[in-house]
Amino acid sequence: HETEERLRVHITDAQSQRWEVPYNLLPRAAAPSPSLSSTRKLPTTDKGGEFNLNPSESANGELIFGFTADPFGFSVRRKSNGETLFNSSADDKSPYGNMVFKDQYLEISTKLPKDSVLYGLGENTQGKGIRIQPYDPYTLYTTDISAINLNTDLYGDHPYYVELRNNGGEVSFHGVLLLNSNGMDVFYRGSSLTYKIIGGVLDFYFFAGPTPLGLMDQYTSFVGRPAPMPYWAL
Repeated sequence: HETEERLRVHITDAQSQRWEVPYNLLPRAAAPSPSLSSTRKLPTTDKGGEFNLNPSESANGELIFGFTADPFGFSVRRKSNGETLFNSSADDKSPYGNMVFKDQYLEISTKLPKDSVLYGLGENTQGKGIRIQPYDPYTLYTTDISAINLNTDLYGDHPYYVELRNNGGEVSFHGVLLLNSNGMDVFYRGSSLTYKIIGGVLDFYFFAGPTPLGLMDQYTSFVGRPAPMPYWAL
């Protein structure tokens, strides 16, 4: 828990150094070393076999982290209402498998409610707008091609999505950033989302929201505020 509204989940190789977005380009807290993380005592487990952080460790945050050890998977839930925002564990009915972490291939998925609405995963020119459409492949691989072409990757790489949920008239927003600069495909199936990445680490940042303005403030406080455009550029 880096702030009350931001949770970081950093998954890497304990034996070999992996490529990450350079810390001097995006200043942020260093991840704990694998040697220290591996010596931590496992937290308590609930009836379902999932480990959850002790209340004393998560009392200051709105987001609760839990994981299963074998096969490995993790979940992120809201403390205020218990709603699951991210769950990478697969079951017999899942259209995806459990997490894959190899030298040049990473894959991880999450379950999603069928009525959720997602935006993001730029920078590209999607003919149907910025709302993420089920069964449309989203490739994040910067190509520096003009924006006049549809279904084309552009200048930037933003593996970040905003999810809108409506539970009985109670609307909430949260954001998920996968800080990885390698090429990747993202597949949204309407009830799940899968990342397929050709290297690096799994470095997730979860932003609790729940309002759209609050969520944007939390996100830009981490990646940087928008810069004003110079007058001559208009």
